[in-house]
Amino acid sequence: MAPPRFRPSRTDTVLILLAVVMAALWLLQSFVSALEPYLRLVQALLMLSGGLLVVYRLMTLGRWLTRKLLWRVRHRMIAVFFFVGALPISLGALVVAWGIIVLLGPVTAHLVTVEFLRQSSRMEAIASPLLWQLRELPPSERPAYLSRFHAQAARQIPGLMLQAELDGTTESFPEGSLSGVLPTQLPEDGGLVRNDGRFFLAAVAQGGSPSERVIAVVEVRSATLSSMLPGLGILELPQRADAAREDPRPSSAVGRAVPLGGGIPPPANALDWQINWPVQTVVVDPDSEQARSVTFLLRTRPSALWQRIFSQETEMTFGVFAFLGIALGALFVGNLLLSLFVAVSLTRTLTRAVNDLYVGTTHVNRGDFAYKIDVRGTDQISDLSRSFNAMTASLERLMEDSKRRQQLEAELEIAREVQSRLFPASAPDIGGLEVLGVCRPARAVSGDFFDYVHLDDGRLAISFGDVSGKGISAALVMASLHSILRTQVSLLSSGGSQGLERAASLVVERANLQLCEGTAPEKFSTLFFGAYDPESGRLTYSNAGHLPPLLLRDGEISRLEINGMIVGAFPHAEYSASSVALKSGDILVAYTDGVTEPENAQGEEYGEERLRRAVRHRADQALQSVIEDVMDDVVRWTGDSTLQDDMTMLVARRR
Repeated sequence: MAPPRFRPSRTDTVLILLAVVMAALWLLQSFVSALEPYLRLVQALLMLSGGLLVVYRLMTLGRWLTRKLLWRVRHRMIAVFFFVGALPISLGALVVAWGIIVLLGPVTAHLVTVEFLRQSSRMEAIASPLLWQLRELPPSERPAYLSRFHAQAARQIPGLMLQAELDGTTESFPEGSLSGVLPTQLPEDGGLVRNDGRFFLAAVAQGGSPSERVIAVVEVRSATLSSMLPGLGILELPQRADAAREDPRPSSAVGRAVPLGGGIPPPANALDWQINWPVQTVVVDPDSEQARSVTFLLRTRPSALWQRIFSQETEMTFGVFAFLGIALGALFVGNLLLSLFVAVSLTRTLTRAVNDLYVGTTHVNRGDFAYKIDVRGTDQISDLSRSFNAMTASLERLMEDSKRRQQLEAELEIAREVQSRLFPASAPDIGGLEVLGVCRPARAVSGDFFDYVHLDDGRLAISFGDVSGKGISAALVMASLHSILRTQVSLLSSGGSQGLERAASLVVERANLQLCEGTAPEKFSTLFFGAYDPESGRLTYSNAGHLPPLLLRDGEISRLEINGMIVGAFPHAEYSASSVALKSGDILVAYTDGVTEPENAQGEEYGEERLRRAVRHRADQALQSVIEDVMDDVVRWTGDSTLQDDMTMLVARRR
């Protein structure tokens, strides 16, 4: 069977007609403006119908494409492995990568926040002793001391600005640097302060009263961040929109990027992508004098983050984690490659076997039963190929057997036609006696026979018998016995009743001798041979082992005698003869065992008694009706139209 082909459907025809109708309506609308509202409504309905048909056709086309693409088992297996293996692995890897990014982002934000707090703590540690020292000094000496202290502290924290508020006076160094920069309210633990688009990191050392405090401030610049988090990335600081509109200076641009230690580090490898993550921290707004959460963007790379994290530990710990990471990565890649190899191997084996079976079926469909599939391996698929080869060999033998059977049936049909010609073509026409014989073979040919021959002196020779076995062998013996009897009927030409009896027994003796000489001992036959004299009405017969014929007279049935054993088994057997005078109305019935011995479903035979009742009830009917009714009654008794044995009857009636 070939893959499905695309064929235009009625839906395609309807879509084309809709397109033509819509084009015609559009042209009509251009020329007849009065019909425009109605035409637009019709066009809308047509467009809706066309849209539904297009969706339906696309669905149909999609199903056709799916059947065409997935017609091959190989494509189906690829689809299965994609949805079962490749897609879950890809989604898993994507989820892992996204999880790493989601994990690294907060970690990076936490590092930035912690570093701000740590720097603020350092600045507070500097401001606290300064407050204690300034409180001990007179106001006149405070500026000089503040200058000396700043010179020393600036060596530790570059860009540090100090402001001391004591006894209602404010001293700052560098002088005036913090004027208008800091809000009135500052976080108790320090933190970020935003003013005029600039960010400051502030720390406060509070004295005994609210008016006594020392403020340490560092403007958040590139150098500041580089010293805090070297090599981490770029920090984009947010800014108020109104400040960006009011202050056109480049330093106050919204979203200004502040590099952490010289910009984003170069990638360590192809997978070392840049990650952008929002970092939230508390910033004091000088306008509202309130602390609020502000988000700025950190742009960095995973390698820089890992280096920053592991720099807090020993080199040994970093090596252990690096080794574990490499080992897990190698294990994942190896597992992926192994799964891919196994999937490809299994798919190739299965699809190749299915393709071989498909090719084999096409050869068988053409009648090439000699075609064999190449068997590879010892699995179930290979056993399936072996079974296919065995099946084709069996089919080839069956075809040969079928040809021989057809030839045999043709030969049997010829044999059946030949045998049918051995039976009398018509009933004999003899004064005062009706005779009719019928044979129903169980197979194509029969081993039963009957015959009646007109003699020159007006007498009628009757022969009836049953050869052992069935089929061709029995039919051949039957034909041989039939020809022997035909050649021996000349012995009946002697006159007188005593001479006729001797002649009948002599016919049987010679038939027995010739049959023994020409056939094997196991091919014997029963034989009833008789001669009817129309002048006297007597029937002279010799019964050689056949079932005794039944004589129906005045409603009573009797059996004729048996005068000897079967013919064809013992060459020197002797036979006698008997005679019976037939009266008007007498009916003589000769039959084979195929009439009385058939069994029903319970294993019960039809039997001679049922035959007697059937003949007695039909005594007034024509001989043809008597025979057919009896045989049909036997078939009904068995419950099967298939005959168990050859069924033959010969009926004679004296008028």
